[in-house]
Amino acid sequence: MKLVKTKELPEVGVSHNAEIKKKVFIERGEIPQLMMFGSATFKPGQAVELHKHDTMFEVFQIVSGKVQFIVNNNTIVLSKGDCITIEPGELHAQSNPFKEDVHWNYFGIATD
Repeated sequence: MKLVKTKELPEVGVSHNAEIKKKVFIERGEIPQLMMFGSATFKPGQAVELHKHDTMFEVFQIVSGKVQFIVNNNTIVLSKGDCITIEPGELHAQSNPFKEDVHWNYFGIATD
């Protein structure tokens, strides 16, 4: 068993933008094929550039606020309760052009 208390986890920068902070509940290697499970907060104006993962599914579930995703040139606004799965090879970016923080939980699953 592993118990994680969110308030005790350090905040670290996400790999695509160190100013955006995340807390990692489960690290890569702890569960087979799971790349990471964590939560992140995007403040107004923060963004992650267009990128892709060739061997990973990414799943984002919005806990509060709104966020704009671009997936394969399609712009999508997600809000509290929405969940999106990004498939391997899909070009995607995230941004918060809104006036409040957005919080989400997310994880990645390796395909290799």
